Amino acid sequence: MSTTETSSASTEYPFVAEVQKVLTLVIDSLYANKEVFLRELVSNASDALDKGRFYQLSHEDSKKQDGEARIDIKVDEAAKSITIDDNGIGLTREEVIENLGTIARSGSSAFLEQYAELMKSAQKDQAINLIGQFGVGFYSAFMVAARVDVHSLSMKAGSEAVIWRSTGTGTFTVAPGDRTTVGTTITLHLKEEHADFARAWRLKDIIARYSNYIGFPINLDGERANQPVALWTLPKSQVSEEQHNEFFQHLSGGTAGDSPLLTVHFGVDAPVQFQSLVYVPEKAPFDLFQKERTSLRLYAKRVLIIESCEKLSPTWLRFLRGVVDSEDLSLNVSREMLQESRVVTQIEQMVTKQVIKSLKELGESDPARYKTFWNLFGKVIKEGVSTDWKNKDALLDLCRFESLNTPEGEFTTLASYVKSMPEGQEHIYYLTGISRRSVSASPHLEAFKKKGFDVLFLTDPIDEWVVQAAPEFEKKKLKSIAHGDIDLGVSEKGDEEAAKPALAAIRQALGDRIREVRFSNRLTDSPSCLVASDGDPGSNMERLLRMVDERAEQRKRVLEVNANHPVILNIAKLALSELNSERTKLYCEALYDQALLAEGVVEEPQDVVRRLSALLREATASASASPDKQ
Repeated sequence: MSTTETSSASTEYPFVAEVQKVLTLVIDSLYANKEVFLRELVSNASDALDKGRFYQLSHEDSKKQDGEARIDIKVDEAAKSITIDDNGIGLTREEVIENLGTIARSGSSAFLEQYAELMKSAQKDQAINLIGQFGVGFYSAFMVAARVDVHSLSMKAGSEAVIWRSTGTGTFTVAPGDRTTVGTTITLHLKEEHADFARAWRLKDIIARYSNYIGFPINLDGERANQPVALWTLPKSQVSEEQHNEFFQHLSGGTAGDSPLLTVHFGVDAPVQFQSLVYVPEKAPFDLFQKERTSLRLYAKRVLIIESCEKLSPTWLRFLRGVVDSEDLSLNVSREMLQESRVVTQIEQMVTKQVIKSLKELGESDPARYKTFWNLFGKVIKEGVSTDWKNKDALLDLCRFESLNTPEGEFTTLASYVKSMPEGQEHIYYLTGISRRSVSASPHLEAFKKKGFDVLFLTDPIDEWVVQAAPEFEKKKLKSIAHGDIDLGVSEKGDEEAAKPALAAIRQALGDRIREVRFSNRLTDSPSCLVASDGDPGSNMERLLRMVDERAEQRKRVLEVNANHPVILNIAKLALSELNSERTKLYCEALYDQALLAEGVVEEPQDVVRRLSALLREATASASASPDKQ
């Protein structure tokens, strides 16, 4: 197509004084990567094709398209130019001046002042809307072009071809053109330092990244450069498993054979309009517990806006891979600032709700597959319970726990736990610790085993925060069996009078290392256990806090003793004859050591070894003094 113009018929229009300020804002402030100029111009061409299709349907006298709707891009490396052509609705002379001369309006100064004021007061949402109304997408071309030529012919009856030309400084000219088919051609004469954009492979990469799923063919030097269809725009029934696997591999950077564990494909029409296709991976992403995370891709009308938009999903859904495509996001809005958009916030809420719903359905329909999911991502779902108060109850339904009554490696839900509670059980009981092996051997369980009450085993560090965030479920209080005074009515009281001297001996031997010593209602077989007071952190929580800060306060706990146990009765007898002896103190401290070891905690290992050695010396000396006479 010819780029000449009839100079005698051309009209020159001066830019107002604020033009350069606006262009500086576009070039330096709105876009982090200069390559987005192509995304903007392709998006404008796509809009022109959409408008052209509608205009032809509603205006019988409109000029018709030349063939199927398309976008053609050509590069001339020698001339350092890029040409983007569409056969869309086109522009009249008046529209060229009105639309492409926007920055020449006297309102430019007001725009700059208002934009600066909104940014200064941190009202980014309103600043974004202001930029969108201003329509700066076309002007991104001046980031890379020394001159831009626009040749256009409108579909409107009676319209004539027109040329707009500008270097982005000082003036622009409008003249009659010689285009004979409807549509618009934009030619960028590249700046010397940006001449590398006039290479087909470079543009092909940019198209694949940002405009791969535009709803029209994009032809680069005669060859199709974009995908024929965006999977998320198709009905679910029309997308095959093979297509899902291939797309998932593309999104996750996976290899052939990788497939998603769960596919969530849905669309929403109100209060915002968007389509979404997200996947739960069958393998944990490498960055699952890294500060910088990969998130969902954000598209607007099938144009990539943000490669990884953290605002589209909460942090506890950081394992998701997929796309969200909204019709309600303006293509003229700064892509770098879109994360502050209220529309994005609404989308995030609906994506979260749909993923929770799909995971719940998976747990009900395919427990084995859900178990795989839980083993991979259960810890991050629990993060949501402790941080996302809006979705806390729904997330509790997704949680799975090991328990006293479940085989190792198997899980129960809170709903199943409550349903199975025997008559007389008032609370949901749990015990925290470092592993199933350690908690299952805890003396705190003895009364619960005898009573037949199940106890949840909470062995993930995050569980300590889960029970604080969710103190009850279905009006049943979650209660730690290692806190407070618990009496299930199964412990035999025995002769507490005979055991009372042991309490005095233990208090004297342990001093301020414990808050209190008392007889236990939860022990049936073990001589002792340590119990935290209600409201205090338990031993496992204190261990976690000290891992973060070794100066974290360590609360004194209660030592409970079993009045029926021979060790306690023997200490009581010894206390009657030698309350202050080293031997009595040694036995009391050994009792305390045993309670600590039952929790997997050793406060002073060298002291434990010393006391154990002393006990062995006494035991062996006693054995040698009274030889076996069998």
